[in-house]
Amino acid sequence: QKKYQEVIDTCNKILNDDASSLEAFKLISKSFLATRNIEYARLYLNKALEIKPDDYETIKDLGNSYRSEGDIKTAKTYYQQALSIHPYYSAALTNLGSIELQHGEPQKGINLLIKATKSDPQFAQAWWNLANGYFRLGNIEEAKAACKTTINLNPNLFQAHFLLASIFMGQQK
Repeated sequence: QKKYQEVIDTCNKILNDDASSLEAFKLISKSFLATRNIEYARLYLNKALEIKPDDYETIKDLGNSYRSEGDIKTAKTYYQQALSIHPYYSAALTNLGSIELQHGEPQKGINLLIKATKSDPQFAQAWWNLANGYFRLGNIEEAKAACKTTINLNPNLFQAHFLLASIFMGQQK
């Protein structure tokens, strides 16, 4: 909490000198998202969009703000809008793919997640979501391979270790 408040304070100082600092608005909004202060996060995200209306990262973060509250329909709309600007934006592909897996069309979700991993092969979260998707669909070998890739990219992503252990337990290994 203290670190996020430090970011907010520092960025507000920057905004006092430069009221059009896109990065300051984005960092403040991310800090508010991280501390689950959604109302303020959206306020700063919208200010960022006033400066740069086609900033696909900000649009994706607006989607994240709605997803965090369970408003999947609105989140999906923002992710799709971000992808209309940057069709290979891995973070939006990953988030939209996860939503499709859970609330829509699972195969469409897998396809989006595959696209995300191809777009940014170093994005561990995309690999983790792909592993989870494969596991949900019963594609165990694919899930195992995606888990291993996730762990290689980010050994601290405990969910990948847990899923891989669950797979091995299911295989009695």
